[in-house]
Amino acid sequence: MIYRFFRQKLLIGLLSGTVGFVLLLYLGFVIFFSNHFLFHTHINGIDVSCKTVSDAEKLLSEEVATYKLTINGRKDITDTIYARDINLTYTRNDDISNYMKAQSAFSWISSAFKKTINDTSSCVSYDASSLKSKCKSLAFFQKENISKPKNATIAYLENSGFQIVSEDYGSKPITSNVLSTITSCVDNLQEDVDLEANECYLAPDIISDAPILTNLYEKLSKYSSASLTYTFGDNVEVLDVSVFHDWLKISPKKGTITVKKSKVEEYVKKLAANYNTYGKKRTFKASTGNKVSVSGGTYGWLIDQEKETKQIIKCIKKGVIKDKTPAFTKKASSFGSYDWGKTYVEINLTAQHLWFYKKGKLVIDSDFVSGNVRRGNATPSGVYYVIFRERDAILGERSKQSYRTPVSYWMPFNAGIGMHDATWRSKFGGNIYQTAGSHGCINLPFSSARTIFENIESGTPVICYFDSNYNPSQLEEKDTLKKKNEKSKNETKNKTDD
Repeated sequence: MIYRFFRQKLLIGLLSGTVGFVLLLYLGFVIFFSNHFLFHTHINGIDVSCKTVSDAEKLLSEEVATYKLTINGRKDITDTIYARDINLTYTRNDDISNYMKAQSAFSWISSAFKKTINDTSSCVSYDASSLKSKCKSLAFFQKENISKPKNATIAYLENSGFQIVSEDYGSKPITSNVLSTITSCVDNLQEDVDLEANECYLAPDIISDAPILTNLYEKLSKYSSASLTYTFGDNVEVLDVSVFHDWLKISPKKGTITVKKSKVEEYVKKLAANYNTYGKKRTFKASTGNKVSVSGGTYGWLIDQEKETKQIIKCIKKGVIKDKTPAFTKKASSFGSYDWGKTYVEINLTAQHLWFYKKGKLVIDSDFVSGNVRRGNATPSGVYYVIFRERDAILGERSKQSYRTPVSYWMPFNAGIGMHDATWRSKFGGNIYQTAGSHGCINLPFSSARTIFENIESGTPVICYFDSNYNPSQLEEKDTLKKKNEKSKNETKNKTDD
């Protein structure tokens, strides 16, 4: 019983002593932190834990004296500002003592588990003009270190087509942003700063994932899929993005694509220059065997350049893929120098003789009388086509000519000039046309006109030309050969009949 009593008294005494010690210890720290900064207290990045105001000011003063700001920029460029560069000095003020007054000494225990950060911008002074001047002289502002930002855009790359080209952020600093960022750092004695993180560089207006650019690229993909294939006889012209990529004016800022009309016109003009035959000089081997040339006329290929230009622009915008026939205002039978094909009338104005071929076979050849040279009615050379066929026509009826001449077979090919029968003539060929020719028409024997009329169609090419190398003996030789062939055929036929 007595032992138990003394044990309880001892325990109470010990407990009371411990509590008292802890209380004294706590109060002792309270008294200490009444004029010392709490644990983990920082001012302008300087640890002033357990320091008095005076101690803290001394630390700040020392920090200011050795202060330097490291500035990091793009392209791995770094520069530094030292305290001496801007006449930076420590200035005493009430901020430090106010921070002391603001803290609660009784919270010293909790301060051991948290950080208290205080900043003051009034504890330093510097020469603002020196700071501004120093900023301008930094490496980031040197010409060799500056490059303007470039917007993301769309460009045509060989073998890859149109591609989005990423933006280039460049390295052009914004002077006002750099100055304000550095000023803030110096005011707070911050030791390093990243200019890019503080938006101190000019940025491109358009980046690669901007909706205006991605939408434009999608639209452009449709344009670039267009492919038009032109076939001109043995020649093939393919108009695809490899040809027209530089016809497209791409405006990423506006989000628009324009097909340059002038470029399309230039392309169509080239097609016309290569494949138009209308009115052009043609050189060919005549039925006499001579090489002759003929220019002018109303027959041949003629591309409607304005219409074709509009069609191409429309096809590109719609991404059309197809075999395309150009818009023609005039057409011929085939492509190439001999665009009249294998069915045509060949009129040798020098020889006063013509040949009518149909599908490559001679239907008939005949002498004729052309326009009166002496009276200025010479039949013009050129490549034409039969405009229409008319039975029992009256010549001069549709013109201002004073004459009215009835004919059985009328085949005009050059306005009021055409082929027809001339029953009032008893002779054809030779030099009759020079003094007693027609008003310009090709006067034919009745049977020749009838044969041609019965076998020819509207649109059949008619080639009128002068042959400077013509020799009458050429026709005589051909006529002799013709008669010989006919005789041979008749003999063969007679033998067969027998």
